[in-house]
Amino acid sequence: MRVVRAGALLAVAALVTTGCSDGDKSAPVPARAVSESSAPGQLTVKTGSTQDMPAVTITGATVHPGADGEGELAMVVRNDSTIDEHLVMVSSSAMESAVLKAPGGTATVPPVGVNLVPSSPVTFGTQDGYHVVLRHLNVPSGAKELPVSVLFARLGMVQLKAVVG
Repeated sequence: MRVVRAGALLAVAALVTTGCSDGDKSAPVPARAVSESSAPGQLTVKTGSTQDMPAVTITGATVHPGADGEGELAMVVRNDSTIDEHLVMVSSSAMESAVLKAPGGTATVPPVGVNLVPSSPVTFGTQDGYHVVLRHLNVPSGAKELPVSVLFARLGMVQLKAVVG
């Protein structure tokens, strides 16, 4: 399973770094504009200046540590562009790995990730929603925030600070 995820991650990384184009190698790559609010757990990322370019807003990012060394990341992710996006992977230096679970909590999400339809928020961490299970979570004593990296298929990797709660 780890090999499949690694292969999927390499494929996504290749798409992210090379981009999808019509063969025009001279076309500039749009700049990413990251707008992070003053509150932890909030992030808006936009590429380019048109609605059909990748753009995502994350709100309410909160890490809930468990007594068993596992935890969960709760958040709401909204695709602000006009084209589908996929949340592919979550990682952090404070954990060994993260597993994306489908609604119901039993099946893992396929390597293509969680589909984010334009303008439809997806909630992670609710009883009937998707789940991000954080394995071997190590929250430093007294920490109020944790760094979290989220990989999107089109947008690429973004970093935010999740609230510890």
